[in-house]
Amino acid sequence: MSGMEAALACGLLKVAGNRLVSLMASEFASITGVKNDLSELQDINGEITSWLSTVRDLSIENDQKFRWVIKLKDVAYDIDDLLYEFHLKSEDYKIDSYRDKHAIADCLRVKPSSFIYRCKLTRKVKAIKVKLAAIAKQRSVMNAIGNNLSVDQQPLSKNRAIGVLSLLTNVEESEIPTRDKEKSGIICKLLESNEGKDDWIVSVVGLGGSGKTTLAKHICHDNKIKENFKYTFWVHVSHDFNVEKLIGKLFEAITKQKSDIHAPQHMVDEISNKLSGEKFLLVLDDAWHEDKDDWKEFMVLLKSRAPGSKLMLTTRDRKVAEAVNSRHIFELAFLSEAESWNLFVKSCGQEEKDLGSEFIQFGKEIVNKCGGVPLAIKTLGGILCEKREISTWRAIRESDLWNEGTIEGRVFASLKLSYIHLKDHLKQCFTFCSIFPKGFIIRKSYLIGQWIAHGFIKLMNEEQPEDIGSEWFDSLVKVGFFQDPLECWDGSGVVYKMHDLIHDLTRYILQNEVLTSLPKYMNKDCTYKCRYLSLNACSEMVDMSSGGARKHPNQEGAGAQVGLNLAPPLDMSLFDKVRALYVSEGNHSFDKPVKKTCYTRSVILNYAIDTPFPIFILKLEYLGYLEIHNVSCTELPEAISGCRNLQSLHFIECSGFATLPKSVGKLKKLRTLELTRIADLESLPQSICGCHDLQLLQLRSCTKLIEVPNSISKNENLRVLEILYCSNVQQLPSEFHGEFSNIQAINLANCRSLKFLPSALASPKLRTLNLSQTRVTTLPEWVTLIGTLECINLEGCNELVELPRGIGNLKRLEVLNINRCQNLHYMPSGIGQLTRLRRLDLFLVGCGQGQHDARISELKNLDMISGVNGDMTIRNLQYVKDPGDAEKARLKQKKNIQSLELDWCSSGKEELVSDKKQDLAVLDALEPPSEIKKLKINGYGGPHLPCWMRQNDSSYLRGIVIKQASTPRFLCLTVLKLKKLPNLKHMQGILVFPSLKFVKLYKMPNLEELWTTSGSEIGQEELDEQYCFPVLSHLEIRECAKLIVKPYFPTSLESLRLRDYNDQLLSPGSLLINRFPPHADDPSSSSRVLTAFPHLKELELNRMTGSSCDWEFLQQLTGLESL
Repeated sequence: MSGMEAALACGLLKVAGNRLVSLMASEFASITGVKNDLSELQDINGEITSWLSTVRDLSIENDQKFRWVIKLKDVAYDIDDLLYEFHLKSEDYKIDSYRDKHAIADCLRVKPSSFIYRCKLTRKVKAIKVKLAAIAKQRSVMNAIGNNLSVDQQPLSKNRAIGVLSLLTNVEESEIPTRDKEKSGIICKLLESNEGKDDWIVSVVGLGGSGKTTLAKHICHDNKIKENFKYTFWVHVSHDFNVEKLIGKLFEAITKQKSDIHAPQHMVDEISNKLSGEKFLLVLDDAWHEDKDDWKEFMVLLKSRAPGSKLMLTTRDRKVAEAVNSRHIFELAFLSEAESWNLFVKSCGQEEKDLGSEFIQFGKEIVNKCGGVPLAIKTLGGILCEKREISTWRAIRESDLWNEGTIEGRVFASLKLSYIHLKDHLKQCFTFCSIFPKGFIIRKSYLIGQWIAHGFIKLMNEEQPEDIGSEWFDSLVKVGFFQDPLECWDGSGVVYKMHDLIHDLTRYILQNEVLTSLPKYMNKDCTYKCRYLSLNACSEMVDMSSGGARKHPNQEGAGAQVGLNLAPPLDMSLFDKVRALYVSEGNHSFDKPVKKTCYTRSVILNYAIDTPFPIFILKLEYLGYLEIHNVSCTELPEAISGCRNLQSLHFIECSGFATLPKSVGKLKKLRTLELTRIADLESLPQSICGCHDLQLLQLRSCTKLIEVPNSISKNENLRVLEILYCSNVQQLPSEFHGEFSNIQAINLANCRSLKFLPSALASPKLRTLNLSQTRVTTLPEWVTLIGTLECINLEGCNELVELPRGIGNLKRLEVLNINRCQNLHYMPSGIGQLTRLRRLDLFLVGCGQGQHDARISELKNLDMISGVNGDMTIRNLQYVKDPGDAEKARLKQKKNIQSLELDWCSSGKEELVSDKKQDLAVLDALEPPSEIKKLKINGYGGPHLPCWMRQNDSSYLRGIVIKQASTPRFLCLTVLKLKKLPNLKHMQGILVFPSLKFVKLYKMPNLEELWTTSGSEIGQEELDEQYCFPVLSHLEIRECAKLIVKPYFPTSLESLRLRDYNDQLLSPGSLLINRFPPHADDPSSSSRVLTAFPHLKELELNRMTGSSCDWEFLQQLTGLESL
């Protein structure tokens, strides 16, 4: 273990060394006279770092002569604590100096206390020197180590580079191979219709890191799975199996509600009701439990499942699959050498041709040591992506950490090496995550806030620590330490997870520095070592001070009667060295006061039930990050101002208090203030302006919030203002006490009463403005004067009637979201000047009555536009009078558009008379890009399909169709919807659409023919036929009274829906079966039915008439699942 401890301490000390440089140059160091002490500390720091770097690649866990490494790591922590304390003192001095402008008086005030502090610091430096001297007695051992190390094991130096690797930057994260063979086999079993007792469970078994979860996600996103199952539910089971917890997780997955506020029986009822409805796929990921009886207890919930539903379970152990009586067990094979190498090269962000021969040789040897396990390969590849020296590749290849007898051991060795060679400034950031339990959802912004509070991030020039933290977080994503990014449904940001093996690595590195349960007996060594305290709910009441177990005073009585999960009182001696506290679910009490000198820097209290405010928090002098869930109190204590180092404050789902204490303004270092779902919050105090360093103010789902104080504008450093889902906020103050000079993002989404946007928000640095789901009717003109704006989101603003005329001035605008703005009838001219525009979901053609209306030709220079999923809608096409304007739009060149809707229906009340020839010419000019996937045409009045949808032959217009010879244009088109085309009579001579799966024809009263082939009869001769829709699976025809399908329905259909169809289709002589292709051996109607629809599963006949004898063909459709 010592090699890992050396890597941890080495990273910590290098970061500390950088901090020392800035602290020595500070004004506070000069006034207190401690520069010599800091210089001495810098020498010690450098000496320890050089010692540690000699052993970081070695496996020396059981070698007693390397015990000095652990002692050096403890010294490294002492140095870090000392520097953090000095940093805070320096920060306090800056704040006091800012408040007191009289520098001479300030200097005189500091002098008396500076001597005392200098003596204190000197003593601490001396104590560190004494510890280091004791360790230095083993110098001979260290020298022996250095002499015995081979050349390739020596610390790597930039001057010893043998070769330089040309690496790409900003490389997308590599994907683990989808294992097509296993995927196809699993999907086949999931789609089987047989419903035996245990046939519905399919298990995926594989080594940790083999890609079970990744494969399961690929399966869930497969189109066949999406089409077959109405719902897909995902539950992470984890190592800690508990039936009640598992029920809660399933309830949350199904209902999207929190389980801790619902009674168990209510959750059971909701689960049963939901699962008994539509067919579903349930994924139980990462199951470990082998007890059959426990699994039977859980499976009772799933007995009332809808027919055809399936369960997919992933596990490392085949015994778990057998415990749930899974009859279909797929054991994942290891990747082949070729697959492993390809994954490694992708993870490195390289192509093999760009690698030198030596890199290829070492790389392949490293990959072979990973045993074909994707996680190990990908993680090492991500680390080596930025290692340009061949010596590093050689050191990893030759590390004796690989000397493991099992594949599991070598996989974990690869993760150890990935950590050892991780950049030093990222090591602390990574190991900090050990405080979270397995499966924990990591919010990027929250974790960065904790890194800042712990002093991990050193400020560079004018950069904000949040921006630096974001870059560091992305680096950890790139190497695979964070994975599975997911955008929260409520827009609160991106969340990530850690693979279980990666989480195991964090705990392995820190070992006894992380305490996850409370032992009955505590010793001094335990309290000294414990730096991360992570406590989940527990039932045993432990008195830390008495050294033995006892009942908590509240265990008997009212608390026990209502079933509260009371947790043990904590002895505050635990906090002597604790840097971070994480509490989840339990309501831990604290039986002794906290020492004011403890080093706790971050606290997360995720209580499961309403709990009084934890008073011990107020004593944490160094506290920088506080996150509290489910606290209930009538008012927050004014003494919270005593936490003067607080930088991030988060209250989530709390109740009782209507405002914050006035003393909150004394939190001069506060950078982030979040109040989410605070049930009784009505306002913020005017004193909030005292938080001079406030960067982010977030008020979310505070339904009683009425107003925001006008003093908020005095927070000159405010960069982000978010007031979300606050339905009672009708307006912001019309006048603020100052200006928002630095604000970059304003998010007022879902403030459904908000109508007005004051000009005081016109920050010269504003980049993002989100007013979605508000009641604004217009955007104020001042918006067009903000040249820095990059994003305007107006989605769902149903009362918005116009955009400002000067919108073309916003040259940097990249996003303009006006989707679902129902009363917005046109766009102003100037849109075409927004050449940086990337996202535009909706374009509204002006009616032409005013010179400021936008014409469709303004799309000419916007070649990069598309919607959020590549969607684009163009409305008011009835106003396009000149087909040349439509041609200038150059839709064909806009490769980012994947889904296109062309709409002639007026968005206003007036109805225009359609000009058939003009509509046809306009549609001919609006040819979409060849990569289009979805196409919808609505309200088109032309007599024919556009030229780009049909074969290029004049015989089409004469009603004669010959075999198509041209190459298909739209190879990716999968969905085609035609709605309200009143003048279209024939759909024939259509191009072949090789990927088209969904066709919907709606409200086309004059449509008479739909030809599904590109050939027809000329005289008595039948030409060769080619299917226009060779893979069509879903066809819906609605309100097309005259339509006949010729020569027959596509044979690939799986779903056929006919609504308000012509009666003659089912009349004698014109039976539906006559629209089926004949069978060569048996021309009978029943044979035709079976031949025509071998894949048909769903048939809907709505509002159709016919005698009972006409329905006999339905008996032949034996594959139907829904009728």
